[in-house]
Amino acid sequence: MAQFVNGYINDLSAVKDNVKLRVRVLRNWMQPNTRIQATIRQKQVDKYKHQLQEGNAVTLQRYSLGEIQPKFRLLKNGLRLSFLSDTIVEKCNDFSGTMYGFDFRAFKTITNLGVEDVGQFDVIGQVIACDDLDCFDKNGKQGKKKPLTLLDAEGTEMRCTLWGAFAQQFSDFLQTCDDHSNIIAVLHLAMMKMWDGKMGIQNGYNATRLFLFGRKEAITAAEFKDVEDFRKLLLAKKSDETSEHTISISTASRYSTKEDFTTSAEMRHIVELLDIPKGTPSVIVGTIIAICEDEGWWYLGCGKCKKKVVKASDIVDLESETPKKQVGGPTEWWCSKCGEICSSLKTQFRLQVRVQDSTGTCSVSLFNDEVLSFADRSAYQLCDKYGKVSDSDFVPPEITKIVGTKYAFKIFMDKFNSTKLLPVFNVMRMSADKEIIETLHASATPFKPNNEATSGSVPVVTPFELDSQTDDNTTPTSGKTDGKNKRPADDEAEGSMSSNGKKAAVEVKLEKDP
Repeated sequence: MAQFVNGYINDLSAVKDNVKLRVRVLRNWMQPNTRIQATIRQKQVDKYKHQLQEGNAVTLQRYSLGEIQPKFRLLKNGLRLSFLSDTIVEKCNDFSGTMYGFDFRAFKTITNLGVEDVGQFDVIGQVIACDDLDCFDKNGKQGKKKPLTLLDAEGTEMRCTLWGAFAQQFSDFLQTCDDHSNIIAVLHLAMMKMWDGKMGIQNGYNATRLFLFGRKEAITAAEFKDVEDFRKLLLAKKSDETSEHTISISTASRYSTKEDFTTSAEMRHIVELLDIPKGTPSVIVGTIIAICEDEGWWYLGCGKCKKKVVKASDIVDLESETPKKQVGGPTEWWCSKCGEICSSLKTQFRLQVRVQDSTGTCSVSLFNDEVLSFADRSAYQLCDKYGKVSDSDFVPPEITKIVGTKYAFKIFMDKFNSTKLLPVFNVMRMSADKEIIETLHASATPFKPNNEATSGSVPVVTPFELDSQTDDNTTPTSGKTDGKNKRPADDEAEGSMSSNGKKAAVEVKLEKDP
């Protein structure tokens, strides 16, 4: 005669239904040290819901096990436990499993995949970067998105996107957290998501939980012992590799990408840009036709403010008594913005490209976030990969692949760039989204110069007009700007470290004798 025997999820099989199952209820999914997905039919929910509160440990008798299709599978376990009309649920007093049963997955086992894996899993990492909270409107439905970058104990970075309530939860945490450089995130039952050819993670549609902690404070709760172990490991890990991961946390909110291009700045043609006041954002649509290789593609920046640094031995204290005293040693770096020797350094992208539309061509500067979005590798990783290349004009193929691609750019010109012989615009945001580009094209006013010549109208040029022309070069007049749009690498200092190794030219103004 069959009898009920005590057991756990590992003891289940399709040929056994006499196991008295011991589980803890987790977000309406159940687990001791392993997990199984369980369902209750709608008409039986009221019967069991008071017994299946999250965190409760229970025993189950008289249930059915079925195969769950991959499309509906939240866990790797291919079995699904279904409640029957006579299923018995009782309190379990001797359950030995942990509250959440975390089983953290190494980032490399995710980022190295080329195809999304079935099932949800747990991840833990330090938050080293996050973008603005994106409040978007898609197909009449409002939503929120918060992109993060996580770093695990092995030094591997991974993208993580939080949606909806999870995005808001993280933003609210930032408002109450004093130290944004020491945030640990635990995503319980996360799922994989391939984006732009690179594997990352996001919160799932069901069951996911987000836990956030400060790295400096000890975590004493017993259910988060694994998190405390990770926190101690981060504190003990002080290598050169981790010093390259500078924290970049944004607490701001912004409109969706489409709205940022279509409503926050005016769409213009390239030929019109020089007529716009300095510091005023504009939106253009154009194709990247070339990379300015002689301008380099990376620079060494301050770990705090990202400003381009120079060797401290090249800086001289002009206020000291003669002989002039050097500020620092040959192995130290100086940040002019912070006004001190840098305690940490960060390799940053800065790429100058030529963009063309139907009216003209201009130079724009792409900075770290913009280049990182399509290079899929940090500047440090590319420098390490191609460090032995002797050609100073070399640009990695991970970057040159953008040549020939059409983008929408949100740009502006600051005071420093306006004084250059060939003006350069800074990119605030860029997108290759076809929907955004088509929307901008549809809203653009067709450009036609007032004096454009046609086959039936040939302008008459008089000798006076020819004499009034000159080849003298004039210096562009810089407009007023509040400087709030200035990027970290603007106004680069002489002797600074970059991929081209060249120093900035010094402009000398000569006055004629009276």
